[in-house]
This record gives sequence, C-alpha cells and structure tokens, in this order.
Amino acid sequence: MREIKIWDLPTRLFHWCLVALFITSWASAEFDYFTIHYYSGYGILTLVLFRLVWGFAGSDTSKLLSYLKSPLTVLGYMKSLTQRKPGNEIGHNPMGGYAVLALIGFLAAQVATGLFAQDVDFINAGPLSDMVSFEIGNQASKLHFLLFDLLLIIVGIHLAAVAFHEGFKREGLIRAMITGWRSYGEDGPTTPPTLVPLSRGLFVFVLAVLAMIFVVWILPTL
Repeated sequence: MREIKIWDLPTRLFHWCLVALFITSWASAEFDYFTIHYYSGYGILTLVLFRLVWGFAGSDTSKLLSYLKSPLTVLGYMKSLTQRKPGNEIGHNPMGGYAVLALIGFLAAQVATGLFAQDVDFINAGPLSDMVSFEIGNQASKLHFLLFDLLLIIVGIHLAAVAFHEGFKREGLIRAMITGWRSYGEDGPTTPPTLVPLSRGLFVFVLAVLAMIFVVWILPTL
C-alpha cells in the first residue's frame, strides 16, 4: 500500500465546518432560534465565498474546473462501480466532482435567498431584505425553504455515496477527509497532487470573512 496526501488542510476544514454549520442552521430554524440561524448562515456564506475562490487558488484536488469530466469519463466510471475494489482517483471521482459542484451551487443559492428573505410579520428578515420589495423578499423566503429541502436530498445522496464507497469499495474517504492521506494499492497513482501552502488558505479565508462582513453589515447601510 502507498500513502498519498490528497487533501490540504483548508479543504478539510471547509468540509467539516460546513457539516457543523449545516446542522446548526437546520436545528436553529427547526426550533426557532433565529439569531443562531442568522449567524450560522453568515458562517455558511463565508465558507461558500472561501470555497469559490479556493476552487481556483487552491490545491490541485480543490480546483473546481477539474471536477468537470466528460460524459464518457463519467459513464466509464459508473461501469467500474460494480467492482469491489478501491478506485485510483486522486481527489474526487468523476461523479463526486459533479456532486460537489451541485452542493456548492445550491448552497450559494440558499444563502443568497436567505440574505433577501422577508416574512409576513417582518420579524425574520435577511440583512438585505430592505433592498428589495416585500413581494421579492417573500418569494426569496419561500425559495429559501424549498432550496433547503433540495439540499437535504443532495446531502442524503452524498451520505449514501460515502457509505457505499466506505463499505463496498473500501476507499477510506472519511479517513482521507480527516487526515488528508489516502491509501492506494501498487497499481495506484504514484505522483501526488500539488498542495499549496497553508498561508494561502488563511489569506483566502480572511478575504472571505471581509466579503461576508461587507455584504451582511456594510452593504445594507449604503
């Protein structure tokens, strides 16, 4: 077996922080703790902004454009799913890459609708709700709820896929996303991906935080 580091620390922190904030957002909305819901939403906004930039400035396995595979590549990968042996992909497999893109896209739409959301009681409103009419804000609120239901479906599919790759394919994806390292057989890849310095991740994260602060607290006052 050969150990290869495939995930950088910023990507792994993004993943697990997103898991924690997604659960917090769901629980806070479910039990009407909307102050917590707002701040968890701001956290998700920060993570989405970070991931979009990191998808171009980050390590090889974090680049979003690398997730776009041809239909023939995806079809070929699907045919290999019946084989009970780990795949040799570095990073996301062809199907997983598209799942990540879908998740980021839906999350971006989710936080965007939350920013403009407005309810009939004018109590639970997004920070940018005053910038649009009540009708648009109300529609944003309805879409916010709908998108969350769609996100639950995507997350459910993601969890089922992880369980399949852990139990049937035995690829150690969870361990890789925790430690950054993944084990490959003798026929696996020999060249590790290029991982950028942690300092770049910190710089991108600071930019994401500043962008979130501007959108949430400065833009409404302009």
